[in-house]
Amino acid sequence: MLKAGLVNPFVQSAYTFLQDEINMEVTRGQLRLESSKSTSGEVNVAVGVAGDAEGIVLYSMSEKTAKAIAAALLNEAVPVFNQLAESSIAEMGNIITGQAAAGLEEHGYVCKLTPPTIIGGKGVMISTVDIQRLVIPIELPAGLIEISVALRYYSRK
Repeated sequence: MLKAGLVNPFVQSAYTFLQDEINMEVTRGQLRLESSKSTSGEVNVAVGVAGDAEGIVLYSMSEKTAKAIAAALLNEAVPVFNQLAESSIAEMGNIITGQAAAGLEEHGYVCKLTPPTIIGGKGVMISTVDIQRLVIPIELPAGLIEISVALRYYSRK
């Protein structure tokens, strides 16, 4: 089971980034544990985590939501989810996970991150094998983002 102190950095990082960088009102939905192997959104960002905590963090959203966030980040209309929009959404995942990793370090867990990967398609299978995902739903005026934290934490000696 994930400890609250190790999940809170992801919630706080997402709130801070979304409120400060895209200036949207953020509301957190009910946290839930999932064993699902399928992505919930059409646009998904995966960031790998290694070190004292290891696994993956997924950011899933509809293409409409991804375009709205990209438009806010780029400060221009995004009628088509193109390479520039893709890059901005990948960077969003990278920044939120990076800030959360800094928060994890405050709890004694030193982690390294992989570069973000964009995975297109709802229902794409991404297995976290035996690590359950804690899903953090984030409601924005632009739509829903689901942040799935699937990390295994090693006890410190």
